[in-house]
Amino acid sequence: MSTITTTSRPAMSSPLKHLISGHPLVSYFVIAFAGTWLPELPLVLGKDGVGLLACHVPFPLFVALFLLSSYTGPTLGAFLVTAATEGKAGVRQLLRRYLQWRVGIQWYLLVLLGYPALYLLVSSVFLGTAPLSALIHHWPLFFTSYLPALLVFPAIITWGEEPGWRGFALPRLQRQYGPLIGSLILGFLHGIWHLPAFQLPFLTGSPFNILSFAINTLAIMIVTITWTWVFNNTRGSILIAVLLHAAFNANGSLIHQLVPAMPVNGWADLAALLLVTLLLIVFTRGRLGYNPEQNAQLIEVPRPVEIPSTVEVEPTGLS
Repeated sequence: MSTITTTSRPAMSSPLKHLISGHPLVSYFVIAFAGTWLPELPLVLGKDGVGLLACHVPFPLFVALFLLSSYTGPTLGAFLVTAATEGKAGVRQLLRRYLQWRVGIQWYLLVLLGYPALYLLVSSVFLGTAPLSALIHHWPLFFTSYLPALLVFPAIITWGEEPGWRGFALPRLQRQYGPLIGSLILGFLHGIWHLPAFQLPFLTGSPFNILSFAINTLAIMIVTITWTWVFNNTRGSILIAVLLHAAFNANGSLIHQLVPAMPVNGWADLAALLLVTLLLIVFTRGRLGYNPEQNAQLIEVPRPVEIPSTVEVEPTGLS
């Protein structure tokens, strides 16, 4: 009796899957941009946008398309490319990071209080003790305005963004370009991704302004470096990434209510964000908490050991 050892081979992948597997980052960004810009195209081209089409999108549909576009862009891209490159195991690992909450209480405090504290400090430079006095007298706003915005809206949008930007793209950009350059690339592309929103006066309060768009992109590049530091120190938690992004967005409304005289997202705020970022770069020597082994675990899913199968063949002979 002889024994033949065979090894099972994976089925031939489709050309599209092969293309995605060979260029995961490019594939992700193509899906992230197309998946967001296409649903927003009717909003941009209609009367609510640049007015090329003589149609008005009803407000409920406007809101639905705008919210949906975050999920059909970054989130969809993250899961499609992960499924193509890492299979079901990779998708399960990505989903587990949604609920990765054991990161240390200090990071929750930083996420929740960091931006309000920074912006109040900046406003105090120009307005003296008025911002602190406003906070003391109107402290309930923290619970009635800031936290609801952080946890409900715009958090709904950031839940659609962060599984892609931080959950999928950042670990791969860090591995390929390092934490600092990778963060700048991600921040730039994240900023450009907002282009359709800047074509909607309903959201921005004014017609498209190239300077405002450029400043917003620069601000995103700056804060992305800080967010990378938090991301690396919380072991790639998507939950913390969502809360941090939402806190940054919700902070503007809180500061505007506390200190109406202080313009939010002005040059002073941008300078403060830049200063914090530069200090992080200096004190971490540009590493931003990056750990190659930990980062690799966010990308590579352990493969099961392939066990060869044996087939027994009865010998044949002449009688």
